[in-house]
Amino acid sequence: MITRSERSGEKRNRIFSPGRRNRREKKLPFRLSFITKGDGGRVYPFTRFVNGEEAVLEESAGVSLVENQDIWLRFDGPPDFRFTMDGLDVVTLPHAEKIDGQSYLRPGWKGEPFLLFEGRDFPLVPGYYVITVTGAGKIWRGLLEITPKFMGRQSWQAMREELVEEIKDLSFDFMKRSIHISRSMEGELGLKSAMLLRFYAISEESDRVVQVLGELARTANSRIVRKQGVVRSNRDAAGAHIRCASGKSREGTPVLPVICSEVTWNVAENRFAKAILQKLDENLRSFVQEIDDHARRLGKVQDANAGYYKNRDFKNGANALSHFEKYRARAVHIRNAIRMVAEATWFHEAESGMPETLPMTVFLDPRYSLLYRLYRNLKNPADSLSVSSFYQFQWKRTDKLYELWCFLQFIKALEEKGWDLATGPAVVQEDGKYRLSSLEEGTEITLSRNDEKIRLIYDGTVPQHASDTDRETDPLYTNNVHRRPDLRMDYYRNGAYYGSLVADFKYRDIFFLWRDAARSAGIRTQFNAYRDMNTKFYRGMEESDSIRNSRPVKEVWAVFPKEIPPRGDEDFSLRFISLAPGLKANGNLAEMVERYIVSLNEN
Repeated sequence: MITRSERSGEKRNRIFSPGRRNRREKKLPFRLSFITKGDGGRVYPFTRFVNGEEAVLEESAGVSLVENQDIWLRFDGPPDFRFTMDGLDVVTLPHAEKIDGQSYLRPGWKGEPFLLFEGRDFPLVPGYYVITVTGAGKIWRGLLEITPKFMGRQSWQAMREELVEEIKDLSFDFMKRSIHISRSMEGELGLKSAMLLRFYAISEESDRVVQVLGELARTANSRIVRKQGVVRSNRDAAGAHIRCASGKSREGTPVLPVICSEVTWNVAENRFAKAILQKLDENLRSFVQEIDDHARRLGKVQDANAGYYKNRDFKNGANALSHFEKYRARAVHIRNAIRMVAEATWFHEAESGMPETLPMTVFLDPRYSLLYRLYRNLKNPADSLSVSSFYQFQWKRTDKLYELWCFLQFIKALEEKGWDLATGPAVVQEDGKYRLSSLEEGTEITLSRNDEKIRLIYDGTVPQHASDTDRETDPLYTNNVHRRPDLRMDYYRNGAYYGSLVADFKYRDIFFLWRDAARSAGIRTQFNAYRDMNTKFYRGMEESDSIRNSRPVKEVWAVFPKEIPPRGDEDFSLRFISLAPGLKANGNLAEMVERYIVSLNEN
């Protein structure tokens, strides 16, 4: 049946002329096709490949298939070639080869296709899946797109848009942390996010801005211009220094017209700098006024609480007032430096008014570009946040997009329960904007709450031997090949290690796959390995007792993008967690994480 429909499918899919198609296929030393049962066994030849890992993420999909149907694969090529794709790591195929936890398929099978994914038991979720073929020392990559039947694409796009905003929010949280403003402090300050972003911009740039203003107070860019003037004709103009005079002269004095050179400060970048400094001074004046208003209100509250100087609110208020004074002083310092520049000769000579287009010198001269950047970030604070290009490369890797999105949901869930960010990726400046450096493999974020501490590790590798562990950074170990979960949450209380939560983010319909023991054998082994991780640092135990008697990972969470009632598998200490944009279950995550933390504190 597949053979008959395959032939008819080839006729329908002939996009190129026979000659052009043959020439294109000759460039590939293998042949790859997908076959779907849902549309009568139609054949989809896959020929759109690129070489680079980043290039594939900018490429269009080579084949698009509708979700929830059986997908067959035909792969022909030299015997040493191998095929793999996203999703093969969680299914069990009879002829697959496992290399570093990834499944690879050999070509051949006598030219017959074989079932790759079964729509009933393991439907691929809508998104992009990277296909990889290796052989002869080369790597070919392409994209397979699974399209939704109903509203799945909107949820998929919403996840992408939501991730952008949440990365910006996380950047902002770390920016606040770097200027020593905690969540409780933020409440005491009573400031909106725009004001806090201005705090950060001034904190980051003030020293450099004052230095630049000191230089501009002494000198600025100038040009030599030629202009027409006159000299008195009764002087030896050839032998004396010619100084241009105006066209007017005393009546009766003979003059000669000349073209002479003159230095001018009225150049485009100085006109721009003058306009920027005037506007920057206005912004800083408003900034100082806003600080004074907040300080005045907070001062009244402090006066009312003066009798309770040991009270936590009073201490937070005093700390907040100290922050106000510090940032007010920095803003005033910059304003004073601007006044010094305003007394310079070039400042008076340069015309006022912001030019319609930015002079090129603004981008070439770091002094002018720094002033423009500070002005822009103070005027529109929200625009000072951006998203790393790292994430742009992940948009077409839907499984990676889902992993990043889920990781941020756990951070949000902890913050919702009163946890404060302590350490994490650096906030860097790029093209005049602030952004969080990429959440790459092994990224660690630390949060604190009273005497508790949590370390969240994204896609980190667990040590293989007890001797490689460390109480503070790597308390767990396992000798299993499955030792790289998407998320690990290490929990500490009063400096003691109390256990971990291990979670994997599966952009698959993992619950339905789990119900088929044979098809899910691979992920059952994986989750078992996570559950059986060990430690020699459990609470206050001796090392030998900890290794023999502790169970630091009480549960493993399988997170996937489909809403189901709360489910689990006690035999595997496994809990299924529904998480995706728009799901009602999203609101349960914070409480579930908190309950797990409580369980770690129980004997």
